[in-house]
Amino acid sequence: MTTLATASARRRRFLDVALDYGLYGTLVALIIFFSIASPYFLTPRNLTNIAVAVAVTGILAAGFTAALIAGQVDISIGATLGVTAVVVATLNEKLGMPWPLAALIAVLVGLVVGLVNSVLVVGFAINSLIATLAMSVVLRGAAFILAGGQTIPMTDPGLQLAVNARPLGIPIPVILLLGVFAIGWLLLTRAKVGWHVYAVGASPSAALRAGISTKKIFIGVFIASGLLASVGGLISAGQAGGGGPTFGDGIEFQVLAAVLLAGFGLQGGTGRFERALVGVVLVGVLLNGLILLGVDAYYQYLARGLVFVVAVVLASLATRKASR
Repeated sequence: MTTLATASARRRRFLDVALDYGLYGTLVALIIFFSIASPYFLTPRNLTNIAVAVAVTGILAAGFTAALIAGQVDISIGATLGVTAVVVATLNEKLGMPWPLAALIAVLVGLVVGLVNSVLVVGFAINSLIATLAMSVVLRGAAFILAGGQTIPMTDPGLQLAVNARPLGIPIPVILLLGVFAIGWLLLTRAKVGWHVYAVGASPSAALRAGISTKKIFIGVFIASGLLASVGGLISAGQAGGGGPTFGDGIEFQVLAAVLLAGFGLQGGTGRFERALVGVVLVGVLLNGLILLGVDAYYQYLARGLVFVVAVVLASLATRKASR
């Protein structure tokens, strides 16, 4: 019995180490592999391309992760991105509104989406996965109606110039990504509100008994998620020079895969916020490396699916670890 118990304890320790450090080891291994396989991978230009490519996904992942830590899931982030991109393009191009004002209204749309999601979850006690999935369908339909099923080009270059600017050589999307994660890390690890988010995610009933307003926490994380999704929509519109109803289609699954790879379980209350950024970078490095190697698009799609399967498995293992 002692031998079996020792072997079981060793397996648990190995699993814990793998879950804690496997993400970083995998990222390093991918970087080494693609560096050897392609002479273009480690060039400054390609590394910048990776950073810009993961910026929108990372910004969305920050809000998604905060909600997940609180025990909630926001599947509407991709559709929110799409509808805000359409809104800013419509207001600027069709109504002649100055792009800064159009961008501000688009951000307000994201805030409203987050507020509606929180009303559905908090006010009507609807499961967050179901509520935000339904909201995603509504938003995507609204985007198609508003845009007439077409991408709306923006002849005013203002938003493009702002999004594609590089102060001190650093692209604006990358600056926003790092700023969002820096603020999120400070709030979740150094502020009382962050401790409340973790407490609510771990046990809402216990948090209530401790005097924490679970409703305020849920409302806050949904609004933050909607806000950041709208920022992603503005960046996407600026990069594309317009806004279309299909913008952000499927990005929620990339975000979910990255966050689950980072070791977050779906039960809430666990996980280190900064690991979500590492998960986003890992997925970005993988996709970029496959493109550089000329891998067929069908196999790239397969690779994304496999990454998602691995992410789900890791999430299950993380949940088991948290329940021990």
